[in-house]
Amino acid sequence: MFLGTHEPRLDDKGRLILPAKFREELSSGLVITKGQERCLYVFPSAEFLVITETLKQAPVTAKSARDYMRVMFAGAHDEIPDRQGRVTIPQGLRTYAGL
Repeated sequence: MFLGTHEPRLDDKGRLILPAKFREELSSGLVITKGQERCLYVFPSAEFLVITETLKQAPVTAKSARDYMRVMFAGAHDEIPDRQGRVTIPQGLRTYAGL
């Protein structure tokens, strides 16, 4: 679990410099997706798989549940940090979050 709010630092190529305290946990891969209120959510890849399985069990009879899953999965991107602890934020997600 990641706690706290972090101001993004992007370089001119749209790469996010991950906070040092999160780099080890994210080193094997992560998923970046659209969050609420124009925020981006970052999950370790393994945790995103657990979330995916949980959401797949939820009843999809409610429109709000379907809308949430659509936004969560359609905006999701797999990334692997480089050796400097940076990941490229896709342009669509940068636009969504105003980065």
